[in-house]
Amino acid sequence: MQIKNNYDIYWEKEVEGKVDVGSGVFNGEIGTITKVDEKEKQIEIRFDDEKKVWYEFSDLEQIEHSYSITIHKSQRK
Repeated sequence: MQIKNNYDIYWEKEVEGKVDVGSGVFNGEIGTITKVDEKEKQIEIRFDDEKKVWYEFSDLEQIEHSYSITIHKSQRK
C-alpha cells in the first residue's frame, strides 16, 4: 500500500490494447509486488487499477505491507 502521495513517479498500464502512461501514485492505493530486480535494485508493483510502477529500493519507504489493515484504511477513509 502506498502510504504517501508521490506525484512524480511514472506509471503505465494497458488499456484496450494500448499503453497508457502517466505519473502519480497516491496514499491508500493498494497493489501487488510482481517483480524484483536485484541487479537494478528495483521492484515492480501492479496496483488495483492495473497501473505498473517501478520503485527504486531507495523509495520503498513510500510503501508498506497491507495484509493487515484497519477497516477505515481498506475503505480509503
